[in-house]
Amino acid sequence: MSFAFFIYTILVMGVGLVTASTALVIWLMTRRRDCLVAAAGFLLYIFDMSVIFFDEYNRLKYDYVVTFNEPLQHPLLRCALGVAILACVWLWVTFRLHDEVTVKRVAAYVVPIAVLQLALVPRTGFASQVQQYLFWLARDLGMAFCLVYVYARYRKTENRAERLDLERSRTFFRIACVLTVMVVIEDTYMILFCTPDVDNVMVSAFLWYLGERNISENILFVAVAVQLFKQFSHILRVFSRHPRADEEVATERRDAREDLVSRVVIFSDEHGLSKREQEVLTLVLRGLDVQNIANELVISPGTVKAHLHRIYVKSEVKARDDLIETFWRS
Repeated sequence: MSFAFFIYTILVMGVGLVTASTALVIWLMTRRRDCLVAAAGFLLYIFDMSVIFFDEYNRLKYDYVVTFNEPLQHPLLRCALGVAILACVWLWVTFRLHDEVTVKRVAAYVVPIAVLQLALVPRTGFASQVQQYLFWLARDLGMAFCLVYVYARYRKTENRAERLDLERSRTFFRIACVLTVMVVIEDTYMILFCTPDVDNVMVSAFLWYLGERNISENILFVAVAVQLFKQFSHILRVFSRHPRADEEVATERRDAREDLVSRVVIFSDEHGLSKREQEVLTLVLRGLDVQNIANELVISPGTVKAHLHRIYVKSEVKARDDLIETFWRS
């Protein structure tokens, strides 16, 4: 049984390692900050799982029993890892929403979670099932807050292009919500209600291995990896066609809209748009009207309208709103 869980954990860690490595490669190509944050988050989660490995090895070697009534092994390390992982999730969400990343915004999320985790961490003289549950629940709620924030931002935004952009992640968002609820349910049952028969060593050991890993959280981890690989394949597709696109993407990232340039390149390839038409399309997607596009590109409004007409014809649409929807649906 321990061997089966060993293989399972190695596979999950392997998924994380491949994802982190790919994210780092793409970061080296584009300097996209979201890729660097994703790599850091996956590496931290792998380290967190390796700590579990270390503890299980010690228990097998020295034959001692650990329960949820006892202090958490390596409390400060587990606390620091949990906070760091959530910080990476928050940063990744911030980049995905195209929000400005500031010290104040990051601290407003990280500091309360860090204080709560430090206050609740089960340690010597201050440990119980309830304490263990509250500690892990705080970590789960940190993840849930990120999802609630994404939903609130989606509902609040009035920018049609931004809303359509976020809708591309709707399926992943729903999966993440379901799995986060399952993580809370699993923690609640395994810590508060699961009481294995101490006389049945096999069942007790199985439930302990199961409880330590949190299968729902591992599945969520893999689901995030799949979502990232969809994004990575999109970026690699651009670079396979346009080897010099890294300079454009690197410039674009200063505006916190890392994904827009690569998508415009692919859309333009598919519809035969010229370089100038790509520039006009990009500004349309950012919500600029004809006059502001003309000012931005230092051309006349009539020239902008001519470029827009050609874009409509090539994209087989009749109006700006249709163009925006076609772009984000493609």
